[in-house]
Amino acid sequence: MSVSAQRETVTTGSAQESVSRLAPRGVRIARAIVLFAVGMIVTFSATMHSNFNFDFLVTAGGLAIIGIMHLVEWFARKDEARSVMPLLLGLVSLVATVVLPMTGEVVGYAIIVAVWALISGLLEFVAMVTQPGTRQDPALIGAAGLLLAILVLLARNDAVAVLGFFGAYTIIAGVFLGIAAFDSKRNGVSAAQKSE
Repeated sequence: MSVSAQRETVTTGSAQESVSRLAPRGVRIARAIVLFAVGMIVTFSATMHSNFNFDFLVTAGGLAIIGIMHLVEWFARKDEARSVMPLLLGLVSLVATVVLPMTGEVVGYAIIVAVWALISGLLEFVAMVTQPGTRQDPALIGAAGLLLAILVLLARNDAVAVLGFFGAYTIIAGVFLGIAAFDSKRNGVSAAQKSE
């Protein structure tokens, strides 16, 4: 993705200022940390995975935190760079969190996680095409979401596998988003801007 796609020049009065279309770096780092932390909770709580209620609570908590982080990202953007995608992603995650308790069984749990992953992945792809430069690694995150949806549907009768796939998704997404948050080329910071 080009630097010009991630930064745009806005004319205000007599001065021109460069506005990043990405969320502030601190918000992007916090999102990566939250995703990675959810994955670590899933990984290091393996002895408790045989209890469906535990799997359910970890997933619901993870979806809620992911949704809140998307909303924080949406609110943290400047008006000139505000995109509707973080808002939609946050709402999808929070709706999945609210609907998840209504399932009560493993198959319903898996379907809710798969639908959330599918919609989130597709929204990342839509953002990549319609609003280039507003999302970090949308192709990777979108593809990971679609892969999560497929894997969860294939393992729909095994709550431990569903939670494991969810945890793997959050770790992969957290690591890649964390790397992208520190990548100066992707953040639209050129060598000339650094020297000023």
